[in-house]
Amino acid sequence: MHSKKITVKHYLNKRAKPRIYRKEEYYPLYIQLIVDAKKAQIKSRLSQYLSIYHSEIEQFTRKDSDLDKLILSGYFTEKLFDKVHGDKIFPIAQLLKDEVSVITKIIIHQKPFENKNFTLNNFSIEYKKHVTEITEIIDDSIKESYRKSLNKLFLESVDKDDLKKTFNIANFFIHYINWNLPFSNFYEITYEVIPSELKYIENHIDQSLHTAIKAYMAYHSKVNIVKRFMDKQDWGRISTLSYLDWTT
Repeated sequence: MHSKKITVKHYLNKRAKPRIYRKEEYYPLYIQLIVDAKKAQIKSRLSQYLSIYHSEIEQFTRKDSDLDKLILSGYFTEKLFDKVHGDKIFPIAQLLKDEVSVITKIIIHQKPFENKNFTLNNFSIEYKKHVTEITEIIDDSIKESYRKSLNKLFLESVDKDDLKKTFNIANFFIHYINWNLPFSNFYEITYEVIPSELKYIENHIDQSLHTAIKAYMAYHSKVNIVKRFMDKQDWGRISTLSYLDWTT
């Protein structure tokens, strides 16, 4: 009988090709997962989480730019890795601890000891999904639906004199808006600059989409994303506001 234990542990993957700096070998950081005799290895996402801590890393390395790049890429020597843990170097040690906590929560949510279909296969995909900024997921979904609605209005109004206004506004929104930006940015700016045109389109899109937009913008105005981000950053925690924030 297997013990009902979840093991999540960081290690340096010495099977990977090392990066050499000052005659020392730096290896990428990985994570060993063991759950009910099932095993998997995934690459740590530490490098993504460290991207907002450049000044702290520079302070730790005493502005050694080459060493900065190695650490920010998630590469360590055994000695450096031990120092991070032993001295609890901020924010690396704290982020590693939070990464273990987050992965453990993800596994627990999947009820590994009750679910016969539980697997660690492709766990890195599951991990990424759970730490993706939830606002980004909602924003992308609404933006995609909104653009589809605009394209539909555009096609339905082509060469129709009675729908010329619809055609002009839809055409402008489709071809002259930078859709690489978040939908919330588009909505807030458009509401300030050309509110009547925005309202006109809202009156012609699907009611369920209209309701979703209103709900999302209300959420966006109430949830202080920047404050949450800064609070997590101060504690050396994974800074994204993710699905896990509502389930734990």
